[in-house]
Amino acid sequence: MGDRGNRNRKGVWRWIGGLGALIASGLKLVPSFLKLGKFGGTLLSMVLSVGAYTAVLRFPWSFSIGLVIMIFIHEMGHIWAAKRKGLPVSAPAFIPFVGALITLKRQPRDAVTEAYVAFGGPILGTLGALAAWLLAGWTGYQVLYPIAYIGFFLNLLNLLPMHPLDGGRIVTAISRWLWVVGLILGLVLILVLWSPLLLLIWLLFAFQLWTSYLSRRRNNERRLKTTVEVDPSKFIGVSLPEKEERRVLPFVQYCDINDREHRCVVYFPQAGEIHRYEGFRGGFREVRLIGTEVKMAKGGPRIRMTLEADYIRGAEERMLRTDREYYAVSLWTRLGYGFVYIGLASFLVYMLWTAGNLSLMGHSVS
Repeated sequence: MGDRGNRNRKGVWRWIGGLGALIASGLKLVPSFLKLGKFGGTLLSMVLSVGAYTAVLRFPWSFSIGLVIMIFIHEMGHIWAAKRKGLPVSAPAFIPFVGALITLKRQPRDAVTEAYVAFGGPILGTLGALAAWLLAGWTGYQVLYPIAYIGFFLNLLNLLPMHPLDGGRIVTAISRWLWVVGLILGLVLILVLWSPLLLLIWLLFAFQLWTSYLSRRRNNERRLKTTVEVDPSKFIGVSLPEKEERRVLPFVQYCDINDREHRCVVYFPQAGEIHRYEGFRGGFREVRLIGTEVKMAKGGPRIRMTLEADYIRGAEERMLRTDREYYAVSLWTRLGYGFVYIGLASFLVYMLWTAGNLSLMGHSVS
């Protein structure tokens, strides 16, 4: 018993020493992380996620690291696919207990491109989980089995045909009727898994479908209220409006051919440009001045104007696209994407069944 106790104590100290060395080496890399720009934020959010899974969910640190790596591989699949389609994309941002996300800086122009980018995550993520599975058998490092299992599970869950999950985006190139299947399957999974996050996604998706396709009031008009500071020199020799004076303002809307950005320039009569709306894809119906405030400061007067605009959202800005041109996909493309979609889902189901037969709970994940 004494020898066993000594071995256990040595094992504990060896584990603590190894963890300390890992933390020390990680701290040495912090300055390098900060120099990485946007990927520095990704690395920091990955570390925070590992800490959250370990501290809150009581996952072993090795499993938490593996889980975050599985998610990272999945997101890199999306980035790879987006780059291949020429779409600028942000670095992944990890959110503990939610996963991770990337942001497309320009939306796909058609359903095939959307499906292609969505496919990148589950395909590369599945390859990553399969690599962990094979590596576990080759090295005998048992913790890789549950890491592979969670990788297979997360990628299969993402194939559920519900927007904004990957499956909901993939089926836009197959058939939007699969969204109905996603609603049913999603409800079943909610009852089985009791997942608050999945319930939130399901409710959001149901609301999107209702407002986009079923509601009689498909209101795509928004009222934008903006307070802008105007250069006082523009009003030299021009009468300032009263504090609560309201008037319709002229504006010019255009798309810059150089950067493809949409802009709307608002003018005040005789004073010239007073504001510029940017980063939109829809159209402005009317822009109004609804208030003016003048304050005296050390450097001179400050003029603040409150504008109100009637804005009609573009197709790219709506929760779900409804324009037929976007979903115009050839039959062979639909069949090809459908074959890959069903094949990938079937493979993931098989791997989960195989992993279940290995009785994962019996493996050590310390």
